[in-house]
Amino acid sequence: MRVSTQASHNLVLTGVFMKLKPSFFFWLVVVFFITNLLHEGAHWLMGTAFGFDMQYGLNIVRYLSPAEPWQRMMCDAAGPVLTILQALVAYALVQRKASTIAFAFLYTAMFSRLTAGLVSFLHPNDEARVSMYFGLGKWTLPVLVAGGLIVLVVKASKRLGLNWKDQVLCYLVASLAVSAIVGLDRFVL
Repeated sequence: MRVSTQASHNLVLTGVFMKLKPSFFFWLVVVFFITNLLHEGAHWLMGTAFGFDMQYGLNIVRYLSPAEPWQRMMCDAAGPVLTILQALVAYALVQRKASTIAFAFLYTAMFSRLTAGLVSFLHPNDEARVSMYFGLGKWTLPVLVAGGLIVLVVKASKRLGLNWKDQVLCYLVASLAVSAIVGLDRFVL
């Protein structure tokens, strides 16, 4: 059987060798921006609910008012809590409907919390600060959150029949999306 070059290209990109279609990766980038805006928005909303002056960016919320430690912990927890809820809803949709868009929301939740956890080597992230507030050490909550989300991504990947090529491309696109968000953040504030 002879396959044309265009047909061969389509087979590689749309299913025989990769499960995820090229349009998925466009949506993955869009979902990264949505996820970051929601995550930072949860911090901002909690701070605003406490009456703090807040500054909102793509990748950071700055507290412009003094806060009690418990209030700061609540603000720090708000972003990850929303991101974890996003991941749980997305995971349920992947399991029930095999939704690749839901997988994008799950993957971004995992990748963003994993990269934030890795940044804790230099500066404690949200989960690390909450973990320290409760006396659990710097790494307990970051490891539990990232680890739990990784497990959900692995299970969702199996449900969707994703292979290593899909995973590598997800990782590369996710890395570029996170770099773009971090890089663009300085122009937003």
